[in-house]
Amino acid sequence: MPDPKLCAVSTASCAVIWGFIGICTKTLSDAGMDSVQINTIRSTVCLIAITVVLLAVNRKLFSIRAKDLWILILTAVTKVMIDVLYIHAQTTIGLSMAGVLLSTNCYFALALSYLLFRDRIPARRILAAAIGFSGCALAVGVFSGVGELEVLGICVGLGAGLGEALHAATFKLSIERNYSESTVLFYVFLFSTAMLIPFSNPSEIISAVSGDPQILAVSLAIGLVFTALPYYLYSKGLEGLDIGTVSIIMFLETATASILGFAVFGEPLTIFTAVGIAMIFVSVVIMNYGNNGRNNERRGTG
Repeated sequence: MPDPKLCAVSTASCAVIWGFIGICTKTLSDAGMDSVQINTIRSTVCLIAITVVLLAVNRKLFSIRAKDLWILILTAVTKVMIDVLYIHAQTTIGLSMAGVLLSTNCYFALALSYLLFRDRIPARRILAAAIGFSGCALAVGVFSGVGELEVLGICVGLGAGLGEALHAATFKLSIERNYSESTVLFYVFLFSTAMLIPFSNPSEIISAVSGDPQILAVSLAIGLVFTALPYYLYSKGLEGLDIGTVSIIMFLETATASILGFAVFGEPLTIFTAVGIAMIFVSVVIMNYGNNGRNNERRGTG
């Protein structure tokens, strides 16, 4: 059984790294790429990197059982689902509210953790989820005014939150079928890349990347540093933690993004943002205080 503390550190590191991804996405967006194209670059670069590693280290890691193919495809589908729904929510109801609705994944994850993995949901987790979600709402400025909300946009945003939870659940199910993280990541990005490419105008991407060294460098960074590395850390976290715990620790992504916006992009840091970030860190501390791993929080044990 992996050390829960090390798994928590891996998950927290993943969240922090993902919080910095805005540096790359902003650069690519300013270069004229849309969200589908940016996600296609992320998936493609990551897929190439994983393929090279597996070819060099152990080609047997490409092998999977045919009966497990469905769960790997489903994991890729949920990944694309998050990207599409979250992007639509951003354009419909704004970045702040979309971020908060995505954070509802912790509640869906807690429910799935109980239903699929028979994990208990102690009061400590519910408290941590409530504090963390409230902190996200404050950090992204919901109470400062987010404009007129649309019912469809809210439903789509909640769908993105559900997609995030389903992705964590399917990813964990894939890992628990005794495959290495590298094997799971290879097939997840293989299938997700195949789904994204037809809608991404590949010739336009190739032209932009090959014609500008800066865009090439940023494309490599977003695929390797901000996708391959954090996804590996994410998978290590899921090895020893239930998806409910992982989803709450991932609140750190919102906190990191808020700090980045203030420090790098000059976005205003209000008292609400500062309090929200502090609440996010408190929720993670509560979540991990006395955490003895998933096995101790199964139904009927501990």
